[in-house]
Amino acid sequence: MNPKLELLKEIYRLDPNDLPQRKEALEKVKPFAGEIMDRFYEKLLEKEDFARFIPTERIPELKAKQIAFVAELLSKPFDEKLYRRIARVGIVHYHIRLDPLYMSYGYHLLSELILEQSHKDPSLLPYLKLIIKYLKVAEAIMGEEYFAQKSLAESPYRANDLFVAVNRLHMAYMGCRKSFEELRADPEARSAFEKALEELREHREVLAEAGFDLATIKRFCTEYAKAPDAATSQALRRAVERPLNDLSVTAYLSLGSSLASLRAMTDIVYRRLVTNEGALTLERARENIRRILGENFGWAIARLDFAEREPEEGSYDLVKHLSLGESVFYLAVGVRELSNRLYVLEQIDLLGEAIKLTLYLHEKA
Repeated sequence: MNPKLELLKEIYRLDPNDLPQRKEALEKVKPFAGEIMDRFYEKLLEKEDFARFIPTERIPELKAKQIAFVAELLSKPFDEKLYRRIARVGIVHYHIRLDPLYMSYGYHLLSELILEQSHKDPSLLPYLKLIIKYLKVAEAIMGEEYFAQKSLAESPYRANDLFVAVNRLHMAYMGCRKSFEELRADPEARSAFEKALEELREHREVLAEAGFDLATIKRFCTEYAKAPDAATSQALRRAVERPLNDLSVTAYLSLGSSLASLRAMTDIVYRRLVTNEGALTLERARENIRRILGENFGWAIARLDFAEREPEEGSYDLVKHLSLGESVFYLAVGVRELSNRLYVLEQIDLLGEAIKLTLYLHEKA
C-alpha cells in the first residue's frame, strides 16, 4: 500500500465509490474540452516564461494529450496504477525543468477555464467542482514527484548507484559476449544481463543521453534469444559496447576515481569484505574478490580469472600471486583499451595488494 496515496485520499476526502460520478462529470465536460484547451494554450503563450516550454508546432499534440490525461484522471479508479501514471507526468516536468510554480499556475488556469463553463449552464457546477478537485490531487502528486526527483538528482548517492549498476552490467555483459561470438543462446547469461539492465531503469534518461537505449537493447536480446544469428549479434553489440564504454567512463569520472579507490581500500582492509567469514573457503574468497573488483572497476575490466598456475607472460595486464592456507592461486586481470588505462591499472594493482595483505592477515589471525 502506498502511504502517499492514502494520505491524499484523506486530505482531499476522496470517495472510493465516486468513479461513476467522475465518469459522468467527464461526459458533461467533453463538449467543451476543445474550447477549454484552445483558451488554455492561448493564455499560456501570452506569458513569455511559458512560451519557451511550448513548441507551437506541437500544440495540437499537446492539447490532445492534456484531454487524454484529464479523461484518464476521471475515468480510472484512483489506485496505485493511476498514481504512478500521474507521477510520471511530474517526472517529465522535472526533466524539462518546468518550475513547480509554473505547473501550479497551469493547474490554476485550467481550473478557472473549467469553472467558467458553469456560466453557460449552472447545473454543471457540481460536476465541474469534482473535476477541479481531482486536478488538485494530480497537482499535488506531480509536485511531490518533482521534488522527489530533484532530491534524488542532487543526492551524492545517485552517482554512486549509477556507477555500481553500470559496473554490474559490464560484468554481466562479459558473461554474454562469448555466446554472441559463438552465435548461440545462453539463457543463464542472458538472465543475468537482463537483471543488470533492469537495475538501470531509474537512470534511463542519463543512459539515453549517452546513446544507451534500454528498450532497444532488450528488444535485441529477445530477438537474439529466439534466433541467434550474426546480424542480430552485431546489432546487439553495437547497441551495447560503444555507448556502454562512453557511459562507463563518464560514470566513473563523475564519481571520482580517487573516491572509488579509497572506498574500495576501506572495504577490503577495514571491513574485511574479502575475509569476513570465520571458516573462509577458497571459492568464497574468489567470489568476494570478483565482487569487489567488479563493483569498483567492472567498467574497465575485460577479463578477470583465477588460475592455479601463473599465466603466460603478456596474456593478462595484471597478475597477483595470492594464498589462502595451503592453496596458492593467481588473480589475473585484463583491462579494456582506455585512454587512462595505465592509471586504472595502477589503481586495480593497489586493490590487488590490499586483497593480498588481507588474505595474509586472515591466515595469521
